Amino acid sequence: MQKLHKGDAGFMHFLHIFPVFDRFSSLFHRKRLLMHRVFILPLLLLLTTAAQAQSIFAHVPDDINPKKFYMFYIPDDVVTGEDMQPVDPQYGKYDYAGIVNRFAAEGFTVISYPREKDTHPYLFADETVKEIQKLLDAGVPASHISIVGARVGGGIAVIITSKLRNPEIQVVLLATCTEVFTAYWKEHEEYLSGNVLSIYHPGTDRTSCRDYLELCLKHGVRRYYEIQMPENAAKGFFYRATADWVLPAMLWSSGKHDMISR
Repeated sequence: MQKLHKGDAGFMHFLHIFPVFDRFSSLFHRKRLLMHRVFILPLLLLLTTAAQAQSIFAHVPDDINPKKFYMFYIPDDVVTGEDMQPVDPQYGKYDYAGIVNRFAAEGFTVISYPREKDTHPYLFADETVKEIQKLLDAGVPASHISIVGARVGGGIAVIITSKLRNPEIQVVLLATCTEVFTAYWKEHEEYLSGNVLSIYHPGTDRTSCRDYLELCLKHGVRRYYEIQMPENAAKGFFYRATADWVLPAMLWSSGKHDMISR
C-alpha cells in the first residue's frame, strides 16, 4: 500500500478536508460546536412539518425509548449553518431538510445538524460518539442505532465507528470512499465496525469501498453490502431524498439487511 506523506499532493488534499487539529484549542472548539447546535436547530425546524419536527433533534433527546430506531445523519460538508440548502453547479440543490424529513417521516428519531464551517471532523466524531454512548447507556440496542454519512459525512462515520468498535451499529456510507481516503484510513488503522452499506456512483471519484470493507471484516465489520448506482443515475444522488438510495438506507438502518442483499 502506498503511504501518504506530507509532501504528497494526495496527503495535502486530505488535509484540506481533514485539517490538523490543535489539541490545545479543543475546549474552545467544543464550546463553539455546542453553541452552534443550539442556534441551528430552530432554523432547521423552520424547514420541517410540525409532526416530523418532533422526531428531529440536534442531540439525543432526554426522553430515550429503547424500542425506537435512532439515526445520526451526517451531511456532506457543503451543508453549513450559514447555508443549509447549498446549490452545486453540477449536482444542484442539497435538500438537507427534505432528507431528514424523509427519515423522520418513516419513523426514525433523527439526530442531525449542519456543521459549522471548518468544524474539525475528529472533534465532531468525538461529540457524536458521546451521543451514541448516551443511547447505549440508556438501554437502546446497538442494532437500533444507525449512522448515515454523505460524502465527507461518510468519512466522519468511519472515524466514529473506528472509535466505537461496536459490531452491531448500522452504518450507511454515501459516496464516501476515494483512493486517498481509504489509503489514509488503512495507514492510520482507522477501521469501520458494524454492519455497513456502501452506495456510490461509478462516474465520480467516489469509488467502491469494497477493498477497504474486506479489510474491515477483520477489524469489527460484521457484514457489508455495496450498491453501485446506475450510470444514468444522478451523480449527486445523495443531494436529494430519492427512493433509489433512501429506501436501501432505511431498510439497512432498521436491520433489514437481507431485504437488500438477497
